[in-house]
Amino acid sequence: MTITQGRELPERGDEPPVAPGHSPLLGHLKPLLADPLGLLAALPHIGDVVELRFGRTPTYVVCSPEAAQQVLRNADHAFDKGGTFYENMRSIVGNGMATCPLSQHKRLRLLAQPAFRSDRMTGYARAIQKPVHAFTAAWCPGQTLDVLPEMRSLATRSTLATMFCRREFDREIAGLRQAVTDFVNHQTILRMIVPGLNRLPTAHNRRYRTSEARLLRFLDEEIAAYRKDHQDHGDLMSMFTTSLDSDRLSDREVRDTAMTVLLGGVTATAVGHAWALHQLSQDAALDNEVAKEAQAVALLDEGHPADEVMAQLPLIRGVVAEVLRRRAPSWIFPRVTVKDVVVGSRRIPAGAQVLLSPYVLHHHPGLFPAPENFDPHRWQGRDPHRAPGWLPFGAGASKCIGYELAFMDLTFSLAWITRSWRLEPGPHPVRPRPRLHLEPHGLTLRLTERSPH
Repeated sequence: MTITQGRELPERGDEPPVAPGHSPLLGHLKPLLADPLGLLAALPHIGDVVELRFGRTPTYVVCSPEAAQQVLRNADHAFDKGGTFYENMRSIVGNGMATCPLSQHKRLRLLAQPAFRSDRMTGYARAIQKPVHAFTAAWCPGQTLDVLPEMRSLATRSTLATMFCRREFDREIAGLRQAVTDFVNHQTILRMIVPGLNRLPTAHNRRYRTSEARLLRFLDEEIAAYRKDHQDHGDLMSMFTTSLDSDRLSDREVRDTAMTVLLGGVTATAVGHAWALHQLSQDAALDNEVAKEAQAVALLDEGHPADEVMAQLPLIRGVVAEVLRRRAPSWIFPRVTVKDVVVGSRRIPAGAQVLLSPYVLHHHPGLFPAPENFDPHRWQGRDPHRAPGWLPFGAGASKCIGYELAFMDLTFSLAWITRSWRLEPGPHPVRPRPRLHLEPHGLTLRLTERSPH
């Protein structure tokens, strides 16, 4: 064993190299804020694990596919959810599956898993279809969309439709959408690194706390109503609030789980929708192929189950898989080491923060040839959920519990939109903006109605 700062580290492995470009006081904070994706993209050329510094605190970025799989599979129980990012997120969304320590995760997942059974997906798909059709029916030829806010509005409606079928939410939609928007705008990279900024008495923080209170009040009222009627409405909340077992989710656990699903369902889904529409707007031939496929398949309301319809959309599924590879909304996953560990060829001490970036791995040429090319045909005959290194929903025991529902939502919504609409590129350049999710900044698209099929 080797002694480092009073601790014994495993004999095997070297200390990770430090990325260049850091300053004595701020470390790598300046390049991270200036160009986070550029900083991350340079790290695999340095090593399989590379040290970044924020102030004097070391953070280790896992850059190789093998090392990333080791962290995500966590077979030696050396990693957990912790550090400043999760402290910040727990103060916002509670202690649900996305943020809780692994010691609590297994129980929460087992209790919530029935809500995501495959036999419930057709009901969820039909619930999504209605708001997508109603939303796009209000579009007009020649209209220019500010795409990300538009997709956030759509995702708010579709997420509420899968979560709460007990009643309509027309009156609450605008307020809930604004609350989610305030949540997104609150999650800057600087706030993730320095969560103390959230406690300052600023107008921005006060506005966020008002929106947070609105969301929590809404969820508490719905949980009480679902507990009272004891009925299965075919939605997620029915499954979260009813159980035949003696052990069940408490009201607080239901609220934390619902907050995670609601915010994740709206924010990540909206970003995925926006990037998919952007990509199709850049390739007229691909867009036409997608529209023909969408127009050729049977609709869900004609009695076909969701998995049958999904099987008839191989190209659209490939587009969604490729969007989630090239522009994964969740572009970084933090972990903390709970004991000394060797990752790849590098030693990492207990208590260190470890970052995994799907963005880095999804652009690794060893995993995805010509990674900068958008090629949905690379997924022909492949299940992306089983593809090594494809990590938009994470992997291992902490993989997003709603990954099947999220992928289905993106696939069907894209099919339903492209059946009737072509979206042409706007005049401004579009660039990825890393915040809580990897957003398309500056994306506007012009609507053109397709000829009836």
